Amino acid sequence: MKNRTWLQPFTLALFLLPHALQAQPTCQPPTPVLRENIFTEEQEMFLGEAIAEHIQRSFSIVQNDELTSDLRRLGERISKHLPPHKLRFQFFLIESSDANAFVLPGGRIYVTRKLIAFVQSEDELAGVLAHEMGHMIARQGASDMTRLWREVLKITQVTDRQDIFTKYNQLVDNAARNPKAFAKLDSHEDKDQIVADQIGLYAMAGAGFDPQAFSRFFDRLAETKGKTGGFFSDLFGVTNPNAKRLREMIRAQGALPESCIEARSKTSNDDFKKWQQAVIAYNGGGKKEALRGVLSKTVLEPALRGDVTHLRFSPDGKYVIAQDDSGINVLTREPFKTLFRIAAPEATNAQFTPDSQQIVFYNSDLRVETWNLAEQKMKEVHELFIRNQCVQSQLSPDGKILACLDGEMTLNLYEVATGTAFFQKKNFYRPDSLDIFVRVLNGILNSDDSGDFELDWINMNFSPDSRYFAAGKRSLNFSMIGVVTDESALAFDLQSKAPVPLKGLIKKLIAGNFAFLAPDKVIGSNPGEPKKSGIVSFPSGEVIEQFEVFPGKIAAPAKGNYLLVRPFAKHAVGVMDLQKKMAIKGNKTAAFDMYDQVFVAERLNGEIGLYGSEKNDLLAVVQLPRNELGRLRATAISPDFKWLAVSERTRGAVWDLSKGERTVYIRGFRGAHLDNSVVFADFPKFEQENRMIGVIDAATRNGRSGGEITEDRARQYGPYLLMTKPSKKDGGYAENVIIEAQNISDLKTLWSKEFSKEAPRIWLDPNADSFITSWAVSTKAAQAELKNDPALKQKLGNKKEQEGDYFLQVFDARTGTMRGKLLIETGKGSFRVSNVFAAQDYVIVSDTENRVQVYSLSSGERKGQVFGGRAAASAKTNLLCVENERGQLTLYDLATLQQRDQFNFANPVVLTKFSADGQKLFVLTA
Repeated sequence: MKNRTWLQPFTLALFLLPHALQAQPTCQPPTPVLRENIFTEEQEMFLGEAIAEHIQRSFSIVQNDELTSDLRRLGERISKHLPPHKLRFQFFLIESSDANAFVLPGGRIYVTRKLIAFVQSEDELAGVLAHEMGHMIARQGASDMTRLWREVLKITQVTDRQDIFTKYNQLVDNAARNPKAFAKLDSHEDKDQIVADQIGLYAMAGAGFDPQAFSRFFDRLAETKGKTGGFFSDLFGVTNPNAKRLREMIRAQGALPESCIEARSKTSNDDFKKWQQAVIAYNGGGKKEALRGVLSKTVLEPALRGDVTHLRFSPDGKYVIAQDDSGINVLTREPFKTLFRIAAPEATNAQFTPDSQQIVFYNSDLRVETWNLAEQKMKEVHELFIRNQCVQSQLSPDGKILACLDGEMTLNLYEVATGTAFFQKKNFYRPDSLDIFVRVLNGILNSDDSGDFELDWINMNFSPDSRYFAAGKRSLNFSMIGVVTDESALAFDLQSKAPVPLKGLIKKLIAGNFAFLAPDKVIGSNPGEPKKSGIVSFPSGEVIEQFEVFPGKIAAPAKGNYLLVRPFAKHAVGVMDLQKKMAIKGNKTAAFDMYDQVFVAERLNGEIGLYGSEKNDLLAVVQLPRNELGRLRATAISPDFKWLAVSERTRGAVWDLSKGERTVYIRGFRGAHLDNSVVFADFPKFEQENRMIGVIDAATRNGRSGGEITEDRARQYGPYLLMTKPSKKDGGYAENVIIEAQNISDLKTLWSKEFSKEAPRIWLDPNADSFITSWAVSTKAAQAELKNDPALKQKLGNKKEQEGDYFLQVFDARTGTMRGKLLIETGKGSFRVSNVFAAQDYVIVSDTENRVQVYSLSSGERKGQVFGGRAAASAKTNLLCVENERGQLTLYDLATLQQRDQFNFANPVVLTKFSADGQKLFVLTA
């Protein structure tokens, strides 16, 4: 659903009415005038539960009572000063990249950790909570739903919880049919915000909080910088809307009765700061596990070693960073061993500080951490909030400055400790058509997530001592007079907070492609004149040496007269000897670093090796500690749940779960099937080996080739190899295609189907042995099929509209025999189908609205739906398993969709599968 105006974000609450506030003789919130509302307060709670189940899988709830109890305490303190109500307030801390809070009908208030980090006092947070409570007291969310249900669904009354859930799903199903109904909510939005602000201001003041805190908070969040507009800017309509809002907030605060001002509490802010720091430092741990009926629980030993994505020596050469998708390993060089590990999922490449005493890193949510090596613990943590999100960013080596190129192509420099920008360069770069084309092409080529390199928008680097920052970009603009080269480059002194002038060759190098070799030395390539590339002093620009630099993304090693180039020829990284001006080394993975005559790299078995660079002699190895499963490429479980096969990008493994031991350790594969202990896996091309099906008996550890895969559009689905190929020579894949299924064990054809019109979208589920094709009903292919099915054609003809609807064909994946056909109505595209499989007569559809829908293949009717994803089903026992929230699995009865059981896991769920008899459920977590 595109318009969720029932999620009332606090950032929209911006207008206050001074005359209304002056009418209050005491510090009591005004009683709001309620709009039409078909919900009782109890029914509003049911409505809030329905919306919560709809949206909660898109974020993580912080399950830590110590942290949420303080938020609850603050909310309860404010609630005592609200008008009488029967709502049951609930407060949730959630993980999100946005500094935000929102409210659901019935009393649910969600506050992001990022917002907790952004507020500067308990008073500011109280203002946010009070405002959200104002929305609830005014029953605005329920009133909005009343209007939507009346105009979209023609519903004017509700009954119990089940009825409300059913009707809410009907709204989701029909949202796109009446977009004007959602647009109408905007007409009263300002008034709703005024009412919520009035209630919230009185409630926070009455509870003893500074009534001016909320306006201060909003001023920083909206970046109005204290500007409130005036008579002439209002007259000519040029006052910024946020400035007007700030002005009205300040006026309203001045109109509060004295009784509200005198009620202010003189409490210390120290306890709040302590709690706030604990919220910021929270790393996602502490989730409660709640399981029943566990038959076995096995820890995979040895664990599958995740791909190392980053290696780096410390400036003094005493330590090494070895980073993977889930964390950072800190190693000592002498002896070469693991010192400690930092849990850091999806963090950017970590750095040593210039003094080699600390490690700094950040993630995509701009959480910046500093770790002390001697104490092996986190020293500082900060959460930055940047309104225009960064499309490219970089952290200084000392962890104090963050450079951000935002979505408007403004280049910013932020102080990490305060989150304030001290430098901005608007329109630093404007991508041209060629740049956009290259990015689209790169995304297509790396759509399987096999690429090691992401394209940067601009070149940006900090000097290794964190003294300077430089950035540049060279683009080709196509105009009436031909191709024009546009070069942008700047440098900034971070100590004096002043720009550094650039001229001559250094400006061209920074605009082209550059790296700091030392605090006072830059190497770069000159795209216009490659032979006039080389090394210059910084910031003077004096030419030290000119020569052609190898193309690629360049970086200096930790120490040594070398240059690292990624990628280089057939290697992920190459080493250029700057004295000899030649390549001396290449490595197959991008994780690589040098320190004088020693280099560090990952070995094929997952160990980290320390090598002498002259002879490539192995000096020492270290086995990294256990890590969580990263981004998996393939998983398979044997029918008896005894054998498990898992693969990341580079490495895969097979475990004997009955013994809890790993029996096979192999290179990564892209698909897998287990027939008892024998694994059939799709191994991609590697060095001189072509892509093939590998056959390995995990019990005997014997292996062989099961045959080469020559078709580009071939993919393994458990025991099936599914191929799509043109039906005509030199044909394409959009139409006139053949889809062929082969048995993975011998690559013999099981069945083949030709599609002469539009090629279908396909889903194959090996667990249910179902193969499903799908078209939009408006396509020629769908119309041709429907023409030959009078019953479906009549059913389609009875629909008011067909826009966005799907036509599905369900086949037996083993034989290719058609099992039935199905129409899925989407309410003019109110949702899209994201996954489908069939279990006997049940067709289970996952959609883009975080729902799992169940249809009957024989009747074509929808049996019902539940919120969640990652569905698994057993027709034998009529059970449906759905992941409602991250780490939470719920079992439903397939026929009635009544809840049967629920399981909560401490870690993210990776794989779920029912046994053949439906009596057991296998769950793999990270």
